[in-house]
Amino acid sequence: MPGIRSFLLVALLATCGCSRAEQLQDVPRQGGRLAPSPSVTCDRNQLTSWTGVVSGYRRDSDSTWLRISTDEDTVEETTLDHPDQPDASAHFKLWGEPFQETDWPVIEETPGVLHPGMRATAWICEDGKTPPVIDWQPPPQ
Repeated sequence: MPGIRSFLLVALLATCGCSRAEQLQDVPRQGGRLAPSPSVTCDRNQLTSWTGVVSGYRRDSDSTWLRISTDEDTVEETTLDHPDQPDASAHFKLWGEPFQETDWPVIEETPGVLHPGMRATAWICEDGKTPPVIDWQPPPQ
């Protein structure tokens, strides 16, 4: 049950005394593959992910673009369109958890400027209708 799992994770984090990145290094996997967030709703056969350092980022009023220099030595780009929303945060996660308004300073030094070394996993559905989901993974402080 997700509720119990979240509760146990919070309890673990409260007692660990380590950074959020260290606490969440054991990323859920399915059959040796990175498991997507439950919010990624497209067919798994049409889903890909890119994980790495965010090497480009631009936040505009109706879209957010990012480039990821992946851990597999490729460079990938995606754009999240959000014409009826002030930003793309509805499509963001922070270490797999729902992104909160208070999380902006965790990923950005100033509005529109990411902290150096910011990592992310972009979940990209190739169905042409499901928007990407970005799971931010800030570097240890």
